[in-house]
Amino acid sequence: MAEQKHAHTHEVQFTDGKRYLGATLLNVLISISELVGGLLSGSLALISDSIHNFTDSLSIIVAGIAQKISGNKQNQRNTFGYWRAQIIAAFVNSVFLIIVTMMLIYESIQGFFDPHPIQGTVMLIVAVIGLLANLFTAFLLKPDGDNLNRKAAFLHIVADALSSVGVIFAAVMINLFNWVWVDPVITLLVALYMLKEAWPVLKQATQILMQSNVVLNLDEVRSFVQTYPQVKGCHHFHAWQVDEKRVMLSFHVTLQDMLLSDAELIIRDMQQNLAKKFNVHHVTIQPEVDHADMQMIADYDWNEEQ
Repeated sequence: MAEQKHAHTHEVQFTDGKRYLGATLLNVLISISELVGGLLSGSLALISDSIHNFTDSLSIIVAGIAQKISGNKQNQRNTFGYWRAQIIAAFVNSVFLIIVTMMLIYESIQGFFDPHPIQGTVMLIVAVIGLLANLFTAFLLKPDGDNLNRKAAFLHIVADALSSVGVIFAAVMINLFNWVWVDPVITLLVALYMLKEAWPVLKQATQILMQSNVVLNLDEVRSFVQTYPQVKGCHHFHAWQVDEKRVMLSFHVTLQDMLLSDAELIIRDMQQNLAKKFNVHHVTIQPEVDHADMQMIADYDWNEEQ
């Protein structure tokens, strides 16, 4: 059974590897074609989309490497395994995307003050090719569940596809009405959309890397623990995420004076119930005997803990 599960894991990773490789090669071809087309047509939107596509190629490479690394088993050095490799990749990709977005905003503003002739036909043909390629790439990198790493890479491609739609619209307007100002407008709109989509990914990745507790209500956890009649108090709560799926929880619980074997049964039951009730992946509980300084523990406020 374990061998079948292990083989299935390798099969999924291999499939993901092929998806990332195909998406990377396709994005490189898109980047080259749009750069050449942008230079020939004089379209800022097309050139900026080419730069964005090239950054996507780098982001997909980073995401693919992280996907492979995250599959490694835990060891003495990395006791939680390598799950956070994908979170780091999501963080890097979202930061990179925001930087590119700022560059596009700057270039689009410059385009309003310094308009130049644009060949709409060349711009249109290249943009249509880019859109089709981006749609296929988006299909390859469609997010699997709540995988933050795949989502970050997918957002890059979606932004590119929308950019291509905008470039197509701009090309049509330039051909029909010679509205060259549409080119920087489309660039600006796409850049703002990219910023909107990248920010939540960056925020979530940062929270996970900072070991922030964004999923558990510790007041509810504490209240639940205190429903056990043997519990005299609980304190030193810590909750954090290893990745977007796995939540860890640890705390101290003060029990009535009892045999260690009896305390272990209570702790085990508490761990199982907390895991089910609050969807916690791993619960560590340190039991303590009824202290002489119970008033200090009774007055404990985890919000004031340093």
